[in-house]
Amino acid sequence: MLLGPRLKTLITILLFGTVCQAAFAAAFQAEEKTESTPAAATKPDPRIGTKVIVTVAGAALKTPEATVWKAYLGEIFTVSLTSGEWLWINDKRGWLWEKETVPFTTAIQEMSTKLRTEPTPENYHLRGIAYVAHRDYDKAIADFTQSLKLKKENAGVLNNRGQAYYLMGDYAHAVSDLNVAITLDTKHFVAMNNRALCYIATGELDKARADLNAAITLHNEYPEALNNRGVVASRKGDYKAAVADLTAAIKIYDNYTDAYGNRSFAYRKLDMFKEAVADVKLAMKIDPNDYKPVNDHAWILATAEDATVLDPNAAVKEAVRACEMTQYSNWNTLDTLATAYAAQRDFKSALQWITTALEKAPEKYKPMLEKHRQLIAAGKPVPQ
Repeated sequence: MLLGPRLKTLITILLFGTVCQAAFAAAFQAEEKTESTPAAATKPDPRIGTKVIVTVAGAALKTPEATVWKAYLGEIFTVSLTSGEWLWINDKRGWLWEKETVPFTTAIQEMSTKLRTEPTPENYHLRGIAYVAHRDYDKAIADFTQSLKLKKENAGVLNNRGQAYYLMGDYAHAVSDLNVAITLDTKHFVAMNNRALCYIATGELDKARADLNAAITLHNEYPEALNNRGVVASRKGDYKAAVADLTAAIKIYDNYTDAYGNRSFAYRKLDMFKEAVADVKLAMKIDPNDYKPVNDHAWILATAEDATVLDPNAAVKEAVRACEMTQYSNWNTLDTLATAYAAQRDFKSALQWITTALEKAPEKYKPMLEKHRQLIAAGKPVPQ
């Protein structure tokens, strides 16, 4: 199935690091020289293909001409190239200073070692961020709490603990922390964004939109808040407003795959199926390893109310690819595969896969999938 819009939550403290300009220039020059060296003469850098966690809020991703991104504390990137202490982040098309990161795989261990000799609030905070990156939210909350015991009333740590609570689905505790963070720092636009996500989760869309409006007023080039406001507009049925916000988010960050997926959803609701397909294809090009745009593409091809877009045979191929990317373990891709087979009028295969999807789906989605099963059992395609 084509799920609704995707949200974006952020972890950060509002402190900005500095980058050594001389070191950057030297590294870039070294990279230029390296490009002329025969590939056989050098060994692949083991850092290439690994993930890093940003440990300095506002860490700059740069080219020789400009700063292309200021990273959020805790943001995770994959290294595509290296040049000395500089890491090329293809997703942002910029160089990131290695000293403002920690390797993803060893982050918790490194921070734990550091805490043995330096049990500072800052180090507890950073290990908490590493735990969030590894989705160990209970330990993250424990570290953020210890950081706050050592240094009270830190808006950044409260924001991050609130985010951890949000990711656990504990929206009441999340809002409580984010309320305090915003009281301590009335310009904390990241905390406003994160509180908005809690309100979206609890269905308080007007409160969410008010927070996102405030965040965007404080920081008008804030793609995550624009994406999330687009989500709110979609959930309120204002798909034209959603497209406007999501287009603005993409203009700021043109590799924003979630925004492309969300805009595709809004276009579909506006019966703009060609535009919807174009967006998911862009998302697939940006991140070929992400199954979600592949799954979305299959759903559109199987259900589009536009004869020039509807293509059941291609839908089955794309749905199979999405299932392969998720090892046939994801209920959503299995539902899409069933829907694609139903569009192809292969109801026997469709019934097999919708039954498997029902077995794997969370309880809250089973009533919807049961409706799909009933349609398929009756020899009817699943509508968009």
